[in-house]
Amino acid sequence: MAILMELTLLLNALSILSLIGLLYVYFKNLQKIKSKFTIGLVIFAMFFLAQNLLSLYFNITMMEQYAPMFELYECVFTILQTIAFAVLLIITWE
Repeated sequence: MAILMELTLLLNALSILSLIGLLYVYFKNLQKIKSKFTIGLVIFAMFFLAQNLLSLYFNITMMEQYAPMFELYECVFTILQTIAFAVLLIITWE
């Protein structure tokens, strides 16, 4: 099951990179548009970035304490989240 946690860490790092890309685009839009919606997008991405950074930290520091059944769920949720952020980044970048 160590492979699942390593995959989870890798995907979590990819989510963080996607969120940094989203923040870059949202900050550029905020400089041009300055609306409540763009401010909301920046806040949205910042909270998800904080959540993913904390998740990465806890996954690294507490990897040995995870129950084998929990590793599978954590990996599946991280896969779904990474795909969602990647799709959002691709759509937003265009």
